[in-house]
Amino acid sequence: MKRFLTIIALCSLVSIEGLAQVGTTGRLEEEAEIVIRKDRKIVLPPATRNFEKIPQLPVSGAVTKQEYQFRRFQYNLSPLEPSFRTANYRSSQPAANFTSNYVRAGYGNYGTPYFEGYIGSPKSQDYIVNLYVRHLSSQRGPIFDENSASGRTEAAVGGKFFNGVNTVSGSLNYTGQKVHFFGYNPVLDLTSDAIEQKFTRFSANVGVQKTERDEQLNYSFETDWVFFRDALEAKENKFDFDVAGDYQLSEELSLSLEAIAVLSKRSEGAVEANRNYLSLQPRVNYAGDKFALKAGINFAGDNDSGNGMSLYPVVEGSVNVDAGLRVYAGYEGFLTMNTLESSIDQNPFLRPGFDLRNTETESNIYGGVEIDLSKGLRLNAGGSLASLNNLQLFTNAVSDSSRFEILYDPGTVDRLNIFSEVNFEKAGEVRSSLRFDFYNYDLSTTAANLEEAWHLPSFKAAFNNTFFPIENLTVTADLYYMGGLNAWNGETAQKFELDDIVDLNLGGKYNLNQQFGVFLQLNNLFGSEYQRNLNYPSRGIQFLGGISVSF
Repeated sequence: MKRFLTIIALCSLVSIEGLAQVGTTGRLEEEAEIVIRKDRKIVLPPATRNFEKIPQLPVSGAVTKQEYQFRRFQYNLSPLEPSFRTANYRSSQPAANFTSNYVRAGYGNYGTPYFEGYIGSPKSQDYIVNLYVRHLSSQRGPIFDENSASGRTEAAVGGKFFNGVNTVSGSLNYTGQKVHFFGYNPVLDLTSDAIEQKFTRFSANVGVQKTERDEQLNYSFETDWVFFRDALEAKENKFDFDVAGDYQLSEELSLSLEAIAVLSKRSEGAVEANRNYLSLQPRVNYAGDKFALKAGINFAGDNDSGNGMSLYPVVEGSVNVDAGLRVYAGYEGFLTMNTLESSIDQNPFLRPGFDLRNTETESNIYGGVEIDLSKGLRLNAGGSLASLNNLQLFTNAVSDSSRFEILYDPGTVDRLNIFSEVNFEKAGEVRSSLRFDFYNYDLSTTAANLEEAWHLPSFKAAFNNTFFPIENLTVTADLYYMGGLNAWNGETAQKFELDDIVDLNLGGKYNLNQQFGVFLQLNNLFGSEYQRNLNYPSRGIQFLGGISVSF
């Protein structure tokens, strides 16, 4: 390198000296001398070098907003019930003006008064206290006027306290419901009081859970004390305890455990029965970028069957094929506790002293696929094959066809379920969900009174939509379908094929301003007095309108 620089320097000097001797003619003079000096040193300044690292450009982290939807699908198709909930859609209202306190009142046909109200404490980082009340009743029904009246009243007071680490919650709840056994023979002359049935439920709830769920250990505890009564001397006291926790071993691996214990006592007159239930559900969970696996056991049992505790294996795996495709499959078994209250929720026209057993799922093999078809459009489809013991089947009682009893297949019932669901949402414009289910039941007995899975449908479909066509207007449209219903009348020993159920409901709410609004709900627009339960037709076209006030 030094030689190279020296040669360049010498050449430069020669050029400079030579040019100095050039005359005006551009030619060297004859007596010009060229001097080459070998002793001259060329000194170059040191090169500037930067040893600092090139700084990285700042990375802007994109925040992904998680949105959750909670939808309620009412397959039992109970009488008219407004579908609006606490939070109102207000696309242009600033957050500072939003209030959750409201009162709604209205009136509909069949003599139907409606009232609903919610009052919450002012915004606070330390606590929340609220009060909720709701009443909906109809003075007349589809037949026999007041003999088919019904009503429901709910009230709850609750609160939550935040101390930075834990959230402590509690509530006191009351529910009162009234129905009539109006499925009697029309030739009978019965009074409303003679066939009236009332249900009363008081409960107290206390819970503790970790406020922030972003650390290694998370936990929760909840207990419910429930006191349930009817007008026919049936009582049920129930104490539920639910403890859950999970521990994060690594970014992908975690352990979880849930323990559920239920102590209950059912009594009707002089007959009493203690019914206890216990379930332990330990899990090992792995969640990777492409693959997820959950494995564990369900250790469950009761004191009803005399079989004690049983072990049911649980395993589920899923693969994310790409960003918009997930495939999953699993196997599990479990024991479901059926109570007096849960059975009446399915059918409020049960006779006194009906047989009550827990339902065991010996095995359930399931699988499916979830696909993001496009932005906001998602498909979920799959199926399951389950083996069930003590599946509840509702039939009209032998002694009185206006009351129902519960029958159980002495063997195992195999149930096939194939389903598909499509969800679509475009923020601020529409939310839509369409689900279809097909069921097939294979009973083990050939007895006439257990020939079919009574009052269980073969087909179910629900199409739920919420639209926001203009500012301050919310419109709902729900379509329900249920087919393949069969019933058994124990009093006449006859089988009946019930007509398919098609129920269309429309609703709308318009906010006149920030405080006042009006609403209208239309149910069963086809006017079909379908029978979800044999001898119990539903009301025809129902409408309910009213006003709402927010404050």
